[in-house]
Amino acid sequence: MMSEPTHFVHIYATVRVKLAVEAADHPAAMRAADEALFAKGFGVRLIPTADGALDADYAEEVTGYLVDEAGDPDYLRSANYGPDYEPDWGLRSRSGAPDSRSGS
Repeated sequence: MMSEPTHFVHIYATVRVKLAVEAADHPAAMRAADEALFAKGFGVRLIPTADGALDADYAEEVTGYLVDEAGDPDYLRSANYGPDYEPDWGLRSRSGAPDSRSGS
Protein backbone atom coordinates (compact mmCIF):
# COMPACT_ATOMS: atom_id res chain seq x y z
CA MET A 1 0.00 0.00 0.00
CA MET A 2 1.27 3.47 -0.93
CA SER A 3 1.82 5.98 1.88
CA GLU A 4 0.46 9.53 1.68
CA PRO A 5 2.09 11.41 -1.22
CA THR A 6 4.45 14.26 -0.42
CA HIS A 7 4.60 15.58 -3.99
CA PHE A 8 2.47 15.54 -7.13
CA VAL A 9 4.62 15.50 -10.27
CA HIS A 10 3.26 16.45 -13.68
CA ILE A 11 5.53 15.03 -16.38
CA TYR A 12 5.27 16.77 -19.74
CA ALA A 13 6.07 13.85 -22.01
CA THR A 14 5.90 14.00 -25.77
CA VAL A 15 3.44 11.54 -27.28
CA ARG A 16 3.63 10.28 -30.85
CA VAL A 17 0.26 9.77 -32.54
CA LYS A 18 0.01 8.14 -35.96
CA LEU A 19 -3.05 9.19 -37.98
CA ALA A 20 -4.31 8.08 -41.39
CA VAL A 21 -5.71 11.01 -43.41
CA GLU A 22 -6.55 11.76 -47.01
CA ALA A 23 -4.82 14.88 -48.39
CA ALA A 24 -3.31 16.27 -51.59
CA ASP A 25 0.05 17.28 -50.06
CA HIS A 26 2.05 17.41 -46.82
CA PRO A 27 0.68 20.74 -45.50
CA ALA A 28 -2.90 19.57 -46.14
CA ALA A 29 -2.11 16.24 -44.47
CA MET A 30 -0.81 18.01 -41.34
CA ARG A 31 -3.89 20.24 -41.18
CA ALA A 32 -6.17 17.21 -41.61
CA ALA A 33 -4.28 15.33 -38.86
CA ASP A 34 -4.59 18.30 -36.48
CA GLU A 35 -8.31 18.51 -37.22
CA ALA A 36 -8.80 14.78 -36.65
CA LEU A 37 -6.80 14.77 -33.43
CA PHE A 38 -7.93 18.00 -31.78
CA ALA A 39 -11.43 18.75 -33.14
CA LYS A 40 -13.18 16.99 -30.25
CA GLY A 41 -10.50 17.45 -27.59
CA PHE A 42 -7.22 15.57 -27.58
CA GLY A 43 -7.91 12.37 -29.48
CA VAL A 44 -5.78 9.86 -27.55
CA ARG A 45 -5.16 8.65 -24.04
CA LEU A 46 -2.38 6.35 -25.23
CA ILE A 47 -5.29 4.38 -26.64
CA PRO A 48 -6.27 5.88 -30.00
CA THR A 49 -9.76 7.42 -30.01
CA ALA A 50 -9.73 9.82 -32.98
CA ASP A 51 -10.98 8.68 -36.37
CA GLY A 52 -8.02 7.31 -38.30
CA ALA A 53 -5.71 7.09 -35.26
CA LEU A 54 -3.72 3.93 -35.87
CA ASP A 55 -1.17 4.01 -33.06
CA ALA A 56 -0.08 6.06 -30.04
CA ASP A 57 3.03 5.79 -27.88
CA TYR A 58 5.42 7.93 -25.88
CA ALA A 59 8.09 9.55 -28.03
CA GLU A 60 10.67 8.94 -25.28
CA GLU A 61 11.03 12.69 -24.71
CA VAL A 62 10.26 14.65 -21.56
CA THR A 63 10.03 18.42 -22.10
CA GLY A 64 9.58 19.40 -18.48
CA TYR A 65 8.10 18.83 -15.04
CA LEU A 66 5.81 20.66 -12.64
CA VAL A 67 6.18 19.64 -9.00
CA ASP A 68 3.46 20.48 -6.47
CA GLU A 69 3.94 19.78 -2.77
CA ALA A 70 1.18 18.01 -0.86
CA GLY A 71 -0.39 20.25 1.79
CA ASP A 72 0.22 23.42 -0.27
CA PRO A 73 -3.30 24.28 -1.54
CA ASP A 74 -2.19 27.69 -2.87
CA TYR A 75 0.73 26.14 -4.83
CA LEU A 76 3.21 28.57 -3.25
CA ARG A 77 5.92 25.91 -3.20
CA SER A 78 5.22 24.55 -6.71
CA ALA A 79 8.02 24.78 -9.23
CA ASN A 80 8.72 24.09 -12.90
CA TYR A 81 11.77 22.17 -14.05
CA GLY A 82 13.32 21.41 -17.41
CA PRO A 83 13.93 17.89 -18.72
CA ASP A 84 17.33 17.96 -17.00
CA TYR A 85 15.68 18.51 -13.57
CA GLU A 86 17.11 22.05 -13.45
CA PRO A 87 14.76 24.82 -12.22
CA ASP A 88 12.87 26.65 -14.95
CA TRP A 89 11.66 29.80 -13.22
CA GLY A 90 10.97 31.72 -16.43
CA LEU A 91 10.60 35.40 -15.58
CA ARG A 92 9.95 34.68 -11.89
CA SER A 93 12.54 33.67 -9.33
CA ARG A 94 11.83 30.92 -6.78
CA SER A 95 10.97 33.59 -4.19
CA GLY A 96 8.29 35.04 -6.46
CA ALA A 97 10.21 38.27 -7.04
CA PRO A 98 10.90 39.29 -10.66
CA ASP A 99 13.98 37.58 -12.07
CA SER A 100 16.85 39.98 -12.83
CA ARG A 101 17.00 38.47 -16.35
CA SER A 102 13.53 39.85 -17.10
CA GLY A 103 14.65 43.46 -16.77
CA SER A 104 11.92 44.13 -14.18
